[in-house]
Amino acid sequence: MANTRIISSGRGRGWIARPEAAEPLLADGWPAFLDGPLAGPDRPAHLELVKQGRGRTIFRFEAAGKIYYVKDYGAAGLGRRLRALVGRGPGRREWDALEAARAAGLDVPEAVALARGPAERLVTAGVPGEPLDEYLFSRYFEPLAGDPPYPGARPPELVAVFRRRRVPTEGTVDPKALAWRLADVVARLAEARLYLPDLHPGNILISGGADTWRLWLVDLAEAVRPAPADAVLRHLVQLEHFFEPIASPVERMRCHHRVIQLLGDGPDARQVALGTSAYRRRFYRRRDRRTRHESKYFKRLAEGDWRGWATADRASALERLLEAGDPTAAAGAKVVKEGRTAGVWRVTFDDAEGHATLFFKRHKRASGLGRSRSVAAFRKGHALLVRGIATARPAGAADKRRGLWLTDTLLATEPVEGEPLSDWLRAGRRHGEASRRDGGAGPPAEERRRMARRLARLVRRMHEAGFSHRDLKAPNILVAPAHGPGAQPVLVDLDGLAAVGRVSARRRAQNLMRLSVSLDEWGVARQTDRLRFLRAYLAPAGCLAPITTRRRRGRAEPGERLRWWWRQIERLSIRKWAMLQRKTEQG
Repeated sequence: MANTRIISSGRGRGWIARPEAAEPLLADGWPAFLDGPLAGPDRPAHLELVKQGRGRTIFRFEAAGKIYYVKDYGAAGLGRRLRALVGRGPGRREWDALEAARAAGLDVPEAVALARGPAERLVTAGVPGEPLDEYLFSRYFEPLAGDPPYPGARPPELVAVFRRRRVPTEGTVDPKALAWRLADVVARLAEARLYLPDLHPGNILISGGADTWRLWLVDLAEAVRPAPADAVLRHLVQLEHFFEPIASPVERMRCHHRVIQLLGDGPDARQVALGTSAYRRRFYRRRDRRTRHESKYFKRLAEGDWRGWATADRASALERLLEAGDPTAAAGAKVVKEGRTAGVWRVTFDDAEGHATLFFKRHKRASGLGRSRSVAAFRKGHALLVRGIATARPAGAADKRRGLWLTDTLLATEPVEGEPLSDWLRAGRRHGEASRRDGGAGPPAEERRRMARRLARLVRRMHEAGFSHRDLKAPNILVAPAHGPGAQPVLVDLDGLAAVGRVSARRRAQNLMRLSVSLDEWGVARQTDRLRFLRAYLAPAGCLAPITTRRRRGRAEPGERLRWWWRQIERLSIRKWAMLQRKTEQG
């Protein structure tokens, strides 16, 4: 470590500091709290907790008129202690990564000081700006009424589902310039022989105006140096994954081509696409495990005989409701649906922020030694949300058991302000006013076309994510909000949802058949809607107007792939109608 000096504290902790960077702190008497306990009841009042994880805790503080961050890596584990003693601990590795990135011309926080020993602490100077994802969300995407809350960082996929991209406000960075600057970051990381496993928009800060803006890389704790041989491909894969929901294919390809231009060589588009697919599977598996562990996102529920899980922002409210007794029997509960297998109640209660509403679902056949359907639906709902598949956000799930025997179960979800797809397509008509096949008047043609495309993309994204829904029918799809160009289809009632890994063509056809038959049952089906839906469903990713027809003797005919799927769905629909007819006759 060149150009450093040693600082010894009264507590026996030794620090390595860069004199020019640490001068404001030294002039201020070197804040004594940096040597003492940073967490727990003895934490200094002016020390702000920023992030807490299994391996480190990050605090923010102000000294000598400047902002600093201190990362406390702790000393848990014999392996970490030994690596820190020989100078290969996480704090030392991040220090070295910051120095290498700065030498390569990258904008990174300035390393100020590092506490040596098994319990490392790293002090860095604060940098200006805001996370790149929040910057893009606020300027390129218009918030909608159906935009749901989400604890912690909002997944980009949710933004793409609930918001519409718009023309950015004046002074916003140009997309082409941003793509080129990101490409420059990837090229400079390659020159510095650095690999960042967490190169995502949340770890990139943007500062300055439209003509003087800069990108800052933060959180280099997991940096690998020297980088692996395929580091450029991995960086492009991460950018492709995180920017896919919020950037157009042209903008992402512009970044890729610029990297190849700067380095003179690089991975081709097919390698990036295959790598992104594999990375996405690993990424979502890690995200799905969050619902099985307590964190800043999810909390355990334990109130009386009830045991379960809840989102962090709803845990206290659910505990109060369960403590007061059965939420579905409370004064603010109203029956919404009463079926043979389950019932749904709308429960209104007083929360810290005023009146709040949740929907509670109770399975009437919830008994036995099997797994809880409510907890399974809670986890599946959050799995869909992080993949950008619109569904009612689960707030919590709780079970009652007698030993291992399940006796009762509840699922709480947040309300979705909309109406079932079947009612939306009927556009106010009373049931029975139109024949089962003609579809009637319904909404305006432009709204129907828009909804068919959005519903097709929703179902296709669900299938591509490895989920199959055997109960995909119109009443289980809400349109929220019910009116306006921002109307989006939202899945509800996830009992029929199953994670199957890879959804076969037969399963896809079965799901699409179930949706088609349900629209027939409600008398809102149109052949043009079916064709438009299927064209959008089969369209390649990123295509706005897929070509699924061919010209023949002056007339347009469906393409072979479209005709194959149409015949499969029609054949399965005939079988389904025959089965329903037999049930009607037997009943």
